[in-house]
Amino acid sequence: MLRSETIELAGGRQQVLYHAGDERASALVWFHGLNGAEADAPIIERLANSHHVIAPLAPGFNDLDELQDMRDIHDLALHYDDILDQLQLDQTTLVGHSFGAMIAAEVAAHVPSRARKLVLISPLGLWNDHYPVADLFAVPSTEMPTLLYLDPGHAAPAPVPSGRSGSTNGTTAPTIDVEKLVTLVRGMTTVARFLWPIPDRGLNRRLRRIKAETLIVHGANDAFVPVQYAHDFVAALPHARASIIENGSHMLPSEFLEQVLHAIEEEMPL
Repeated sequence: MLRSETIELAGGRQQVLYHAGDERASALVWFHGLNGAEADAPIIERLANSHHVIAPLAPGFNDLDELQDMRDIHDLALHYDDILDQLQLDQTTLVGHSFGAMIAAEVAAHVPSRARKLVLISPLGLWNDHYPVADLFAVPSTEMPTLLYLDPGHAAPAPVPSGRSGSTNGTTAPTIDVEKLVTLVRGMTTVARFLWPIPDRGLNRRLRRIKAETLIVHGANDAFVPVQYAHDFVAALPHARASIIENGSHMLPSEFLEQVLHAIEEEMPL
């Protein structure tokens, strides 16, 4: 069960944090993916078996007004650095998935002293014309599960049965879960700010600054971010190696949780 709190940062900014695990344990910061921190609860709770996991909610996922002062990826990275400064976290473990993995890498590149160990799961942030990252915002919503999941059935359905008749013939029509829909729209607006039209904001030029031991975990069948990017990250990072999950999709924490945890335990115990 995730616990939430709101902390205040410099300049009066409000930041939502989720917590799991014993607060006396060593800290691990989780950078959530496309669906937000609460959707990542299964992997957060597993990591919390041995750590105090702190999961900041990315700006814009709670309130789009939070993006007004976020002009670029540098502002976003420094915002997260302010969070870690407020929490008095130096030389800690940073773990992220997808969009969150990109942010974790940016934080470690902007302020190398923040990261002791770095785990990037299905990371975004690089670009190669020979194997481009799929344009998430050009894909019809009905096709997005196929892009992100090996089994589209793992994607949470947007419609929720209403239990009320939605037609004159007495059949039950689904209604939209408005809260989930609003959360999704906010999240995708945030992601678009930093990934569209291509997710290249110069991270490749900054990866050399990262001092932390780094593990890249990637799915061999990732249709969103091709697996070649795992090797590109390793080539650009000073202290990195990759663990490729056979048949793995982009949404590894959802579909391949045990394999992800095993890869971390085998390759770089936290």
